[in-house]
Amino acid sequence: MTRCWLLRWWLMALLGVAWRAELKAQTPPLNTVWVYTLVGGSQLTDDCPICDHVTVPVPMRGTFQLRFLGQGPLFDNYAVENVSFAAGETTGRAYKVVGKGTYRVGGEVGLQQDLFLEVIIDDGVTNQLCDLTNASPNITRRWPMLQASVVQSNGTLARQFRLDINAAPFREIWFSTVTNFVAGIWNSPTNSVSGGDLLSSSGRVVKRNQQLTAKLGIQPPVPDVGLNDTAVLPGGEIAFSIAQNLFSENLGPIWVDDLLTDRGRILGVANQDLIAAFLPTAPLPEHIGLGAVQFMDDGEIVFSVQNAFGSKKLGVTLHPGDLLSNSGTMVKSGKQLFAPFSPLNPTNDIGLKAIYVWPSGESWFSTRDGFYDTRSNYFSAGDLLSDQGYIVYHNTELLSAFAPITGSTDLGLDALFVVTDVTPAGAPSTLSLPQFTNQPPASLVFQRAGGGRVFQLEGTTNATGPFLPATSITTETEFIAPRPAGMQTQGFYRLHQW
Repeated sequence: MTRCWLLRWWLMALLGVAWRAELKAQTPPLNTVWVYTLVGGSQLTDDCPICDHVTVPVPMRGTFQLRFLGQGPLFDNYAVENVSFAAGETTGRAYKVVGKGTYRVGGEVGLQQDLFLEVIIDDGVTNQLCDLTNASPNITRRWPMLQASVVQSNGTLARQFRLDINAAPFREIWFSTVTNFVAGIWNSPTNSVSGGDLLSSSGRVVKRNQQLTAKLGIQPPVPDVGLNDTAVLPGGEIAFSIAQNLFSENLGPIWVDDLLTDRGRILGVANQDLIAAFLPTAPLPEHIGLGAVQFMDDGEIVFSVQNAFGSKKLGVTLHPGDLLSNSGTMVKSGKQLFAPFSPLNPTNDIGLKAIYVWPSGESWFSTRDGFYDTRSNYFSAGDLLSDQGYIVYHNTELLSAFAPITGSTDLGLDALFVVTDVTPAGAPSTLSLPQFTNQPPASLVFQRAGGGRVFQLEGTTNATGPFLPATSITTETEFIAPRPAGMQTQGFYRLHQW
């Protein structure tokens, strides 16, 4: 019995060392702020412990910030700031949650977390100051993802709140749909959204398909050529592939296997280059195609294909559901990616349409085909999934900011990019001195050169801040921003990049 206990203790200790090493590798610099966004499964429960009724949680969305305060002997300590949640159904009571708190993660043996929130919950009738603490210290998601349930400690027998928080460190998700749709938030004709447009989860179009292809030299009228996948390169250049073959006056024939950019060039990494290290065996399919692609910070390119091909190097057939590397290795097989969801037919290849690999190794993805699990739950092709076995967003949740007017509940998902504070910011940018413009009136124009992948201009009237967003997050080199409210004699700007 003693030997078994000692063995178990040592295994737990070794696991704790591995967890802490992973945590330390992704710890932000002191006082660095990471923005977190609630993802699928977040909900608020307004309970009456002494009442004889069934309490129904309501979905919750919103953001908060984690600011790193420092490392203690066992725990990393964070301030939780700018909590801003909204909860409720469209036909029921609506809740607003604002406040702050503390968070710490670490431990001596296994990794544990402690979350405390001090928030005001407004249900539309009353405001209540609530202290909430996590119900369990157990960690169920891989850092830097967060999952915690906090229960009100100053509640009463007649009322007690509970918040189930599932969050990821991102500001926006950029994506495209497979199907065209009409957005309910705009008026005709600007409310038509194409499957070739690059969209943001915040409810805006990042770039129309015509903007992506404008510099490719395609003779007008330029068709909407679709958007099979996308990646954002250093300097803000957007790489993508298209859904149909075309001819360019500048580049010659453009094929669906080519990786293009919005700056009018074909990247030197064609589809054949990506698979070359696998030593493909004949006969090859006429069209291999790209299903998903991501350019990693170290220069590696991870991708999937649309049609299977044989690999002499690996001695196997590679399928559309496999995540591959241009180094000639399989990052994860489709079976490994989908296994946490317990597919009803695990031998079926359901394809890989979009991918985002986090620095921790966790992968977010969408599939080519929908599938059932062994419990008869259905996962649609437009759902954003994690290889850790949870749904990041259902397709309807990801598109909710657009309020689509359509008969379909699943519009598909075939391009993916995540704007996150976790990844390195890249090389420094240069920002020009502002020029005044009257288009629109009382605005300033800035020019950017170099830098990371995406950018946002921020402004303030006080050099010590706080700096507030003056533009949307974008890849553009020119920023047109209104002067901050109250700016009479001075203003200060900075460029935030990711």
